[in-house]
Amino acid sequence: MDRVFIDQFRDANVSSVVDPRTSGWPLLGTPFPMLAIIFSYIYFVKVLGPNYMKNRPAFELKGLIVTYNILMVVFSAWFFFYGGSYTYLSGNFSWLCEPIDYSATPRTMDMVAIGWWYLMLKITEFVSSEELSSVQIFFVLRKKFTQISVLHVVHHSLVAWGVWIGMKFGAGGNNAFFPFINCFVHMVMYSYYCLAALGPKVRPYLWWKKYLTIFQMVQFVIAFLHAMVPLFVDCGYHPGFSYALMAHAVLFWVMFYNFYRKAYLKQGAKNGALPSGNSKMDVNANLKKTKDQ
Repeated sequence: MDRVFIDQFRDANVSSVVDPRTSGWPLLGTPFPMLAIIFSYIYFVKVLGPNYMKNRPAFELKGLIVTYNILMVVFSAWFFFYGGSYTYLSGNFSWLCEPIDYSATPRTMDMVAIGWWYLMLKITEFVSSEELSSVQIFFVLRKKFTQISVLHVVHHSLVAWGVWIGMKFGAGGNNAFFPFINCFVHMVMYSYYCLAALGPKVRPYLWWKKYLTIFQMVQFVIAFLHAMVPLFVDCGYHPGFSYALMAHAVLFWVMFYNFYRKAYLKQGAKNGALPSGNSKMDVNANLKKTKDQ
């Protein structure tokens, strides 16, 4: 077994399996255009945008934010159901281990094209904030600078970069699994953000926000376990992809858990919340009733 893992680490370099089908496609020839987009995004949300908005009034973007979230629900559903009809909903994909088909048949090329549009979707998500109910570049325009966290910047940057790696070196196969489940998660997630953007009248019904974060973390656990399968089941899927996906899943889970811990666990303790869901005030009242009896 040790020898198997040594061989896998030795062969984990995927640079020798550049996908020839996408090498001439927009953004996929060299990494520099994609890296330029990512670093431009980081520079805007952390430096340029805040400096530009410093002495300007915040924009009112409620209508635009609601529209954006509705579109993201629609696009995520399209990728999940239509894209899934080429992969995990087709009945022709193995749910455990699926090698990458580098052929150029019409069906595989359609699937690769869907993958390219999914990359475009990830780029448009640079404006979104997945853990706070608004949109990230919109945070800058609305002067919500404190809500632009490391979680948002790192998560969006690495997801887009990870999808680019998949499209550059091997579109399809097991690489399609995380986009598949991610689109399902995003259907729910952007539905929540759309409702949250409607205003205070709707927010009392959005008590399930913390469960949305848990939903995200479960997604990363599933992605990690699924990426690990080809290390034990040889189906011709390159182990380098598995290690990259596992590393992403671990990093994202840790970052989302830190957010969850700070936003809900520590906040709950600060507010005196107990595991039963009762507050200290409720417990003290019950104790007083008991004494009176």
